[in-house]
Amino acid sequence: MSTPKDKYDVVIIGAGPAGLLFSVCLARWGYNIKHIDNRPEPTPTGRADGIQPRSLDILRNMNLKRQIMAHEPAKVYEVAFWDPLQGGNGIQRTGTWPSCPKFIDSRHPFTTLLHQGLIERVLIGDLQRNGADVQRPWTITGFKNNGKDQEYPIEVSLRHVNTNQEEIVRAKYLFSGEGARSFVREQVGVKIHHMDPIAHVWGVMDGVVRTDFPDIKVVNENLFSE
Repeated sequence: MSTPKDKYDVVIIGAGPAGLLFSVCLARWGYNIKHIDNRPEPTPTGRADGIQPRSLDILRNMNLKRQIMAHEPAKVYEVAFWDPLQGGNGIQRTGTWPSCPKFIDSRHPFTTLLHQGLIERVLIGDLQRNGADVQRPWTITGFKNNGKDQEYPIEVSLRHVNTNQEEIVRAKYLFSGEGARSFVREQVGVKIHHMDPIAHVWGVMDGVVRTDFPDIKVVNENLFSE
């Protein structure tokens, strides 16, 4: 029996890597899904660009690794940490850490760095090959379990970002892949608790670096060893 157009097994909010990977799995398994994102296109600038070793294992098992590696991402085997010297005259290395410690069982002993938008496009391509897609730019405005439908208990209210067109659908499950500023999480009262808050400002550069900085040699040797 076919499912009515306004009823879905899962409604997915947010089309970052987490939401897209979940959506890809559901589409492959034949579930009826509705996936929305409030941005008009995939991520245009680098954000969550790192793929951890075990995540790459999963992508390999899903036959998606080749598409990721076709973009020739950087491979980071080790990270070095440097801090200012007391008095502000120079810096010193305070530690190093392998991207894939020995206690992690993975065939890929490195972190893969690739523009998040490219990662998203690989997943979107697989999603489309399995008859699904991401609707943009739509946002969620509310949801509730009002008991009107026991099989599809969740009523989800959606709105088009540009036209303000509204749509109400029903779902068995609602999944939030919205990231830190999650509307769904805020509505259910789930707070983020940081056990180790980061008090540092991070920066990411994409380029070719010519330097005599000591750790850059270790990184380069690892990057081009395979």
